Amino acid sequence: MSYISDRILFFAIFWGLQVLLAAFPAWCAYTVLSSIPVRHRKQSPGLASLLLIPYFSMVWAFFVHPRVAQSLKSYYYSQGTPANGDCGDALALWSCLLGIICGPAALVLLIIFYVKAFELSAKMPPNA
Repeated sequence: MSYISDRILFFAIFWGLQVLLAAFPAWCAYTVLSSIPVRHRKQSPGLASLLLIPYFSMVWAFFVHPRVAQSLKSYYYSQGTPANGDCGDALALWSCLLGIICGPAALVLLIIFYVKAFELSAKMPPNA
């Protein structure tokens, strides 16, 4: 009996971690896109929730994360401050590519990208 309950507990913990790892990029993309003015968004924030679909998310990431960076770049270029470089566009693309090859490395790049994206979105006025 103990063997079965241990396996169930292991499966529940493993499944919970998978859900958290899938929800983190979706939440980050939604939050950053929501803070960008509508005219500069390259994608609707709600579409970030499609990252929660298993296997489809590996392809959809190529659309979501680079568009977050492009939206930030569009906003800052319109403000006349292109000093932010590509706003993490290369990081977003590399994290998507590594997501197919090596998941942990992709997660590290994704965290670095969203730290940069949150810093850039925090510099925006609330009602931009």
